[in-house]
Amino acid sequence: MIPFLTTEFHDHVPIYRVVRRGWANPLDSSFSQHPGVDNRWNLPEFPALYCCCSETVARAIVTDIYQFTGLQVEDLQESYLPQLVEIDWSGHLVDLTSEDALAAANLPRDYPHRVEHRQTRVLALSWHSQGAHGVLSRSASMARLGQRDWSTDHRWWCEIAIYPHNAPVAVLRRRRNDLDWI
Repeated sequence: MIPFLTTEFHDHVPIYRVVRRGWANPLDSSFSQHPGVDNRWNLPEFPALYCCCSETVARAIVTDIYQFTGLQVEDLQESYLPQLVEIDWSGHLVDLTSEDALAAANLPRDYPHRVEHRQTRVLALSWHSQGAHGVLSRSASMARLGQRDWSTDHRWWCEIAIYPHNAPVAVLRRRRNDLDWI
């Protein structure tokens, strides 16, 4: 068992989630368990609801995906267009935002750089089995897009992986079909 290092009661709302418009339930975390889905903070044995602390982070995730796939918004069918979902949720998260917390988790101080998903999954398995509500961590998409300063308000560069089996229920505030946030 890897003990919880630092926990934070995370209560700023809304938090955000990027989904496809065609998804019937944007709070369904089962996609994170599909074979071939390569996530940092969950395994096929348990789901995670991946969220963002701000629209800025949500935008970075979409930009990162488009750069990786070579797609543009205009290439997508209606049901595949990104939708921004606003969620009300609060709970206790394993906090991996500071260099001290990263060192205690045996992660490099420049995390998420040079960290493979298998490393974070070992942590996720341990923390999930201990009842953690989820993990607050630096956004890999933000890092790939050039974020290097992790000292400002975490809302501008953090993602949350909520463990629905352990955590308070997330409540859908609204679904945004506009693309103005991108």
